[in-house]
Amino acid sequence: MNVIKSRDVINILKRALNLIDERLINHGERVGYIIYKMMEYENKYSQQEMLDYTISALFHDIGAYKTDEIDNMIKFETRNIWEHSIYGYLFFKYLTPLNDFAETILFHHIDYNKLTKFHSKHEVISSYLNLADRIDVNKISSRDIVPEKFYRLRDIQYSGHALDLFNNAQQKYHILERLEDNSYQEELNQFLEKAVFTSKEKEEFLQMLIYSIDFRSEHTVRHTITTVSVADQLGKLIGLNAKDTYNLHYGALLHDIGKISTPLNILEAPRGLTAEEMKIMKDHVAVSEIILKDYIDEEIVQIAVRHHEKLDGSGYHKGLTADQLTLPQRILAVADIISALYGVRSYKTSFNKDKILSILIKEADKGMISREVVDCVKEFYDTLMENVERDCEEPLQKYAAMNEKYESLYNQFLELI
Repeated sequence: MNVIKSRDVINILKRALNLIDERLINHGERVGYIIYKMMEYENKYSQQEMLDYTISALFHDIGAYKTDEIDNMIKFETRNIWEHSIYGYLFFKYLTPLNDFAETILFHHIDYNKLTKFHSKHEVISSYLNLADRIDVNKISSRDIVPEKFYRLRDIQYSGHALDLFNNAQQKYHILERLEDNSYQEELNQFLEKAVFTSKEKEEFLQMLIYSIDFRSEHTVRHTITTVSVADQLGKLIGLNAKDTYNLHYGALLHDIGKISTPLNILEAPRGLTAEEMKIMKDHVAVSEIILKDYIDEEIVQIAVRHHEKLDGSGYHKGLTADQLTLPQRILAVADIISALYGVRSYKTSFNKDKILSILIKEADKGMISREVVDCVKEFYDTLMENVERDCEEPLQKYAAMNEKYESLYNQFLELI
């Protein structure tokens, strides 16, 4: 079983993140292409190293999705742009198979003459990324090559070696011309398709994508983990076959991916949502389908995007009825409700066992959710929730560690820069 092909891992990341702000992915692609061509000219890196560094460069601004600094970062209206660099580093360090390359992201806004203070083994590529980032942000064209102002900052803001290397690569590969006419995209995509990921690595990349949404708050982290945990357990207790169990797991993992385009003030509203806000929130299901289609197995896609459907047709986003909803889809619908009721929000405490079961039974009595699944929850509720707490422990520790590490790194930057 294969949830996603290796060549589609990068594509789905780009598609999802583009829904937040396409400037960042377009910028990331151009920067990744510059880094790729500089390494190709230098001819001292293996293909795997070139792929790993290029992918890191492609998503070097992923930390901006956790912050409110996208506009300032793109316009470079502020010099204090370390926050997104630190978060990007933490995402890559803790949540991807490219954890060893995370420092290239951490240091990509550090002036070259200060970079040596950090003693990074990725110092050279960080200096390339710093230059490539500024070349794209300054919209340097093939007519300008590299402006004199860059050379006046040689070995101060920019590595002299990186400047010379870029100029040599530009003369050979016509990098800037290809950036101007967008012909770089086909070449970059062909190179990235050479990447081969194991099943574990694919899941880690998908988790990075999910957690780039979830790690904005402890609530959203806990919701995804709880939903996956309950769905996995119910699938086994009800006796799903191996294929359906596998599909249910990934459907649960990806079920809220569309929330990547939901405004943070709605996701984290300190109250119940207004009618207009609820309409926007409900759009996440349709957005999930847009992100997942073509790249993820269709059965998994349908499990993910039908978690708000009801057996009586009163759900969304397509108003499907019982004869159109499979058992794995019904299981995820119940798991999502349990997660929402069990979770803590700023305006509600965690509901207790009796209240959760009462709500589930009432919805089953109305023919809205599966009686079979609810009966299973009633029988095994205590065990289900004990296992949820166990499953939440490691990710929540990671969430806490990332927040603690962020504070430490930010203070370190202030001291050394």
